[in-house]
Amino acid sequence: MNLIPDNTGPMKESEERYRSLIEASIDPLMTISPDGKIKDANQATVAISGIERDQLIGSSFAGYFFDTENAAQVYRQLFAQGTIADVALTLRHTSGKLTNVLLNGSVFKDNQGNIIGAVVVGRDLAERKLANELSLANKELAFQNNEKEKRAQELIIANKELAFQNDEKEKR
Repeated sequence: MNLIPDNTGPMKESEERYRSLIEASIDPLMTISPDGKIKDANQATVAISGIERDQLIGSSFAGYFFDTENAAQVYRQLFAQGTIADVALTLRHTSGKLTNVLLNGSVFKDNQGNIIGAVVVGRDLAERKLANELSLANKELAFQNNEKEKRAQELIIANKELAFQNDEKEKR
């Protein structure tokens, strides 16, 4: 007879649901503790940093950014204000590749209202920059196309005028 209830089933299910939510993000996502240590990270974070999840966990959040002091200031600001939005930082991959990201984050609390951590999501700015560049290129192409259509219309009118003048000369 077992007097202690077995709660491992619901706990395991809760952990799997939590892990699934973290992995669902296509953007790098980390949870960090109030002392700036990474508590969890998703595969997108592993890919952008080049560091395995088990090595990320327990390490310093700020240590993976090009400007570590600025990154440390960002996490302190996050815990002081409760949120951060569109904070630009540069992540450093183990290969040396630098990736500009926009960070958004929010603290989370326990049932008594005590801050127990924060979730931080990074958006790779390379995609946004490329989209902006493509948008500008499309606008330029549309402008050039419009100008060429105007010129083509001018040439059609000029050709009609020349044809008319040639016809008039032949009549004389």
